[in-house]
Amino acid sequence: MKDVLKLQKVSFSYREYNVPPVRKMVLENLNLTLVEGSKTLILAPPDSGKSTLSRLICGMVPKYLEGDLSGTCLMDGVEITSRQPWDLVESCVLVGQNPQEQLLMTTCEDELAFPLESLGMPAERMSRVVRNSLRKWKLLDFASISPQEMSGGERKRLLLAFLDTVPAPLWILDEPFDDLDSQWRETLMQRITDHNGTVLVLASRYIDEFRGSFDHYGILSEGAITIGDEQDIVIEYEQLCDREYTSVESCTEEHCGKALSCSNVSFLHPRKSVKDNAPFTLEVPSFTLRSEEIVSLVGPNGSGKSTFSRVLCGLDPPRAGEFLLDDQAVSRRDLSRTVGYLFQNPDYEIFLPSVREELAWSLSGDRSRTAAQKTALVAECAKLFHLELDATPSTMSYGKRKQLQAAVHYLLDRPFYILDELDSGITYATAFEMISLLRSRGAGILLITHDRSFSDRLSQRSYTISNGTVLEREGQV
Repeated sequence: MKDVLKLQKVSFSYREYNVPPVRKMVLENLNLTLVEGSKTLILAPPDSGKSTLSRLICGMVPKYLEGDLSGTCLMDGVEITSRQPWDLVESCVLVGQNPQEQLLMTTCEDELAFPLESLGMPAERMSRVVRNSLRKWKLLDFASISPQEMSGGERKRLLLAFLDTVPAPLWILDEPFDDLDSQWRETLMQRITDHNGTVLVLASRYIDEFRGSFDHYGILSEGAITIGDEQDIVIEYEQLCDREYTSVESCTEEHCGKALSCSNVSFLHPRKSVKDNAPFTLEVPSFTLRSEEIVSLVGPNGSGKSTFSRVLCGLDPPRAGEFLLDDQAVSRRDLSRTVGYLFQNPDYEIFLPSVREELAWSLSGDRSRTAAQKTALVAECAKLFHLELDATPSTMSYGKRKQLQAAVHYLLDRPFYILDELDSGITYATAFEMISLLRSRGAGILLITHDRSFSDRLSQRSYTISNGTVLEREGQV
């Protein structure tokens, strides 16, 4: 079989804008060959270059993200850098890690139609292809809805719908299973298996669906790829991740003994982009989260997990119901000062030019510490979360931005935290470490995840969303 993709001695570094500039090799003497029809899984920890690799294959790097590239990058025997990215649309399709970076249009159907218009597809056929793709991914009812009003899992499915609209023989899938519930993970895995073309999946975690599903397994670390037997690769990757994990012990009991609860809460979430669309509703008969406790919330994509989170942390108002902190009624303002919410997408919370400034902002309202004490605390926090103080968040990897997001909340020091899909885009070891740090002062954790094995390893109790109602699952997790 012919080589669809061949990378030889590829090295790449981004053009940093720090003063003085710092050159960090993201990829270094990397070799990778994908033969026609093969299915390859590459495991890679955050900040290892997997998203850079996926963008390089699609011609986006270094054209749109400047940097220094060397080596040979061939697709179908032609140098990738000699072609324009739009000329590669029919050769490969990229499903990126962060849907927000790829979704540009005001409706879902326009989103899927955009590349087909670029390919000159006739309007009648284009409409048929778009609607069939939306139907396959159960998004037909969302055709006229803005992607910005969809849940994280729904947006990921919209990106995956491109696999059925753009007839590209090579799929580059960067963390495609993140944000998907178990049903859609199985569906995606089946689509990968059934695809007649070539598939490259890049992931930071080895999940159950991967077992025995690929022809080739590898690890991307220190800028290079190692290919090997599945079992050997998985063991080596777990050891690699464990070396990056720091055990965290509880250091204080500052927030111990607290309880956050709500009862008879209901709320609705209208989609403003479609005025006649029925608003989404959710009922919460009762919910409790205690200090030092880890409670999970599970449910299918679009069931209301993030919507419930926004109400619980005071961002959105409930339609009815009561919230209590230590048996005392609390207002939305009280909730916002009590519950820290780590959004599913870290970019919703990160907005300053450097890690140092981002962390320092968390302490700006603290009048109990001197400037020198705050500076020392920022430096200590950066070390705990493996961050460089002078790094620019906008050029950091998605996983590193999630670590920065957690570090910001660590300094805010709330007695309760909601972690919305914390595990997406990072290794299990990194997720465990971040949870341990946030919990180290006795905070209670509400963990939202689609990864049942991850949830089962951490949670003492669990809630689920069924038919628009939040219910506690019977028995202990």
